[in-house]
Amino acid sequence: MEKDFFSLPEAAAVLGISRIAVFKKVRKGQLQAIRIGRNWAITASVLDSYGKFSIPPPPAVKRPAEINKTKIKAPPVSPDAEMNDMGWD
Repeated sequence: MEKDFFSLPEAAAVLGISRIAVFKKVRKGQLQAIRIGRNWAITASVLDSYGKFSIPPPPAVKRPAEINKTKIKAPPVSPDAEMNDMGWD
C-alpha cells in the first residue's frame, strides 16, 4: 500500500460509502480511527482488514482511432475540378 493513513473522505472513497457513513462507523466503534487534532485518520491496515481495500482501476480511455475504426473516404474528384481548385487558368 502506498499510504499509511487515510482521511475520512479518502476512506469513504476506498470503501465505496459516504463520508458521513464512515464518520458514523468511527463514532460507533465499528471502524477504528485515530484523532489528529480536529481530523480523523484511518490506517491502511484497518481498511485492509475491513475487507474492501480495493480501488477499482480507472476506466480505459479510448483513443479516437478505437472509437470509430471506419475510415471516411473523400468523394472522388475529377481532374478538371482539381485543376480549378489549384487556381490554374
